[in-house]
Amino acid sequence: MALRFAVSPLWETVAALRVLAVPGYFPVHQRWIAWARPRIAALGPDPTLLTELATMPVVPEFLIPTPGGRSITIADELAWLPEVATAARVAAALPPRPRFRPLFTDHRAVLTGIAARLALVHEAVVAPVWPRLEGVLQGDVERRGRRMVEAGAPAVLAELHPDVEYRDAELAVWRRPVEIGSRDLVLVPSAFTWPNVYLRESLVRLALCYPAHGFGSLWERPRPPSSNALARLLGATRARLLHELERPSTGAELAVRLGVTAGAVSQHLGVLRAAGLVVSHRQGREVVSLRTGLGQSLVDGEVR
Repeated sequence: MALRFAVSPLWETVAALRVLAVPGYFPVHQRWIAWARPRIAALGPDPTLLTELATMPVVPEFLIPTPGGRSITIADELAWLPEVATAARVAAALPPRPRFRPLFTDHRAVLTGIAARLALVHEAVVAPVWPRLEGVLQGDVERRGRRMVEAGAPAVLAELHPDVEYRDAELAVWRRPVEIGSRDLVLVPSAFTWPNVYLRESLVRLALCYPAHGFGSLWERPRPPSSNALARLLGATRARLLHELERPSTGAELAVRLGVTAGAVSQHLGVLRAAGLVVSHRQGREVVSLRTGLGQSLVDGEVR
């Protein structure tokens, strides 16, 4: 078993649709739901099968393929979707209902339409809050990655969710045993999965979507912090860095925006990472940083 983490904006978009379908089941997201519902309504009726597929009791695996790496853009995931959702994969995931017949007879064209609708949904209700969401998700990956180094994979799996068990190389979700075998196990933190945990299976890998640590404070309305409070707490440069890290940025970009040296940025980022306020990870040849949920809380004035 190879254990790794992935952050998936596609999964968050599909999970967001599930939240909007049964809003009363997700009290922790009520503030976001009130904001998102009119934005979804403004898109008009869904002309594709997306809403029906996304709100099935078990989301079809082909709709939410597991990313190959820790981070991926929604554009890359959507471009990948019609490629990986083969006719055989679609047929294996859906019952032979007349409603789904277009997916069997012309699955590539139908999936292209579904991907286009997913892009609209993402831009409407996920993209505007993605920097905050990604900070929480990447922060969870960093936190559990450190825990894996300290205590090992079994400890991490045991702490994911009350309904996840791991013993003797076998995973049990909702008391249903799943043999991992030689497949990869990908852990996918999610803000919109709570209070559930969601297992998706394929022949190559298993993906376990679980509630990310710190998601509960995402939509809290903060009181404005007092003037220069963050600078007094962290120092002026680190406070400016934390403000700049509302979106993923490289050290070189931050150095230019702050007018300091790359070495100074690196040192300050190291301090912020050690405090759990920032997370850094590699994207291609570059290392990008982003503030975590705790860092977001400090910027918003929620932690006093």
